Amino acid sequence: MVAATHIIGRVLYGVLFKGGILQLPPLAVKGITRVPLSIRSSIHSTQPAMSELISVDYEVFGEVQGKACYTEQEGKRLQLVGWVRNTNRDTVEGQIQGPKETVEKMKDWLRNTGSPMSRIDKATFANEHAIPALQFTSFATRY
Repeated sequence: MVAATHIIGRVLYGVLFKGGILQLPPLAVKGITRVPLSIRSSIHSTQPAMSELISVDYEVFGEVQGKACYTEQEGKRLQLVGWVRNTNRDTVEGQIQGPKETVEKMKDWLRNTGSPMSRIDKATFANEHAIPALQFTSFATRY
């Protein structure tokens, strides 16, 4: 749903555009309840489209043990939520959630940069899927 700033030269505030139909408050423009397809293109959004939220599980292989705090810091820097932990397989695993574009940045960091003094052999990602809302409130290290 997107707020519309104007339609056919008239400025309308607080108007919502949902599913291809302009939803007007009852008293905004008397008698108009929707906008025909022919003039929908004249509606301009006041905000960018919301990015799809995704969740993805990851595991990083190599000399990566004891470096989870750096992964947590990078997740927080990117304003993602999720978790990270060391495993008994000498890997680091976790889950990332956030806007798709930002999660892709974190995946690149896990694959190619990682924490100082680590050696990344490979990073795997699984169970990537869209989510309706974030399931965590921050990025944390699990013990």
